[in-house]
Amino acid sequence: MKRNKIAVMILTVMCFTILCGCGAKLGEEFTEEVNILEGAALIVDAEQATSTGITYTISNQSEKDLSYGRDYSLQQEKDGRWYQIEPKSEVAVTMELLWIPAGNTDTEEISWEDAYGKLPAGNYRILKSFSDNERGYYLTGEFRIE
Repeated sequence: MKRNKIAVMILTVMCFTILCGCGAKLGEEFTEEVNILEGAALIVDAEQATSTGITYTISNQSEKDLSYGRDYSLQQEKDGRWYQIEPKSEVAVTMELLWIPAGNTDTEEISWEDAYGKLPAGNYRILKSFSDNERGYYLTGEFRIE
């Protein structure tokens, strides 16, 4: 029970951090480390990527059980750098604590049309935060809108 409370607290702080732009104003370059947890990946199904949403798979082949929430942010690549995309309206997500045990995968669909509208052509990535009860990680999945 104590472990669950700690995980919820860590996830809440991480969610707040992402929704606040990770210490950077929306529209600014994102410079935090991403995809550093060996064996964990966020994979976007390129065939399912549209200007209003994506399907992605979280692959946790690490040795750690991971927790995460429904929150996310979108970033756009310009000149080899990643920048936060400012939502057109407030983004509301439920504060569910989801688990993905070591050795498992989970597939999710996400639609952002209400919050971000239709994305123009370009290179993008989705950013999500994860925790293993010891520390937090950012995973990203890249996709292209034609």
